[in-house]
Amino acid sequence: MITIGICDDDHQFTDNLYSILHDIMLPISDWKARIFHSGAEVLAAIANEDFDCNLIFTDIFMENGNGLELAKYIYEHNIDTDIIFITNSKEHVYECFQYHTFAYLLKPLTTSDIGKEVRRYMDELSVNVKCLNLSIRGTNCKIPINSILYIESNRRKITIHTKRRDYDYYEKLDVLEQILHKDGFVRCHQSYLVQKELITSYNVNNTISINGLSEDIPVSRKHQREIRQLFEKTDANTACRKLAATTQTPHCYITNSLQQNQEDTGAFICTRGAYLGAIIRVKPEQCIRIGRDNTVADMIVNLPLVSRLHCEITYHADRREYEIIDYSSNGTFVNGDKRLLPKETYILKPGAEVCFGDRETIYKLG
Repeated sequence: MITIGICDDDHQFTDNLYSILHDIMLPISDWKARIFHSGAEVLAAIANEDFDCNLIFTDIFMENGNGLELAKYIYEHNIDTDIIFITNSKEHVYECFQYHTFAYLLKPLTTSDIGKEVRRYMDELSVNVKCLNLSIRGTNCKIPINSILYIESNRRKITIHTKRRDYDYYEKLDVLEQILHKDGFVRCHQSYLVQKELITSYNVNNTISINGLSEDIPVSRKHQREIRQLFEKTDANTACRKLAATTQTPHCYITNSLQQNQEDTGAFICTRGAYLGAIIRVKPEQCIRIGRDNTVADMIVNLPLVSRLHCEITYHADRREYEIIDYSSNGTFVNGDKRLLPKETYILKPGAEVCFGDRETIYKLG
């Protein structure tokens, strides 16, 4: 079940959008809608802990509350939702991207426009990796849950062992148990929390073996019965401890939204021209070939002055830089009139404006 919010002060528009979404979502997924007529209503729902939208459609300008202020609040307070803007405003697309907006659509819209973005969202959500979000020495850290092998506690020091590295910080293991039990983690010892799907054997010396781990993990007497039940593939739900709902610490929580779980991606944001509002995300170290021919290009810009293979751009997340090489006949232009020399490598920073042949269509690097 997915919950989609619609926030707009135009009641007729919210009714029409609900009808369109109903037709789009019916063959895709179970869903429900929540209607808000102002950003203030959304903020009130968040304050009352009654906001459960996975995705929310909102306008920028409304009588009671600004959509940009709402997006900023959601971003700065780590609200676990994604945003699609539907608006008449053409000038705020780059600003909206700063708040990890999923899409920016201009009114008037067609069912096709909305359907394309909703299906793209559902496709990305289906492969989205849930993350455990931590604050470690003042730095926010996202750990994909499916990468965690086990979690170890030594007094109040927690070590999260993953397939690639270990993370150390201070927390109570009870807090992590409460947060992660719905994601398949079970307590086997006062000092250990394990992902039950990785348990490969229950050993005679009251230890368990974990897939991908050379050493065994102890099982205390208190947890022996439930761990045996898990390994014997009895009803796993009866083996999980019933945990009372508690308020999660803001320094440790699970996120489901794309905007919080995605890597530090780059992006091309069209701020003017034929593709105004388009947001194309780029993974770190991913080389994107841009052009008019889909047999050689990854990102299609179907404009007359764009070459079959116009240029290629690679985003280096660790340096927050873009590497760009031009292959075109009509030129790649940066920040106005600067034309790049063909087959030379240039380094650009986020915020740089790029034109692919057509000087009327501008992309800004995110």
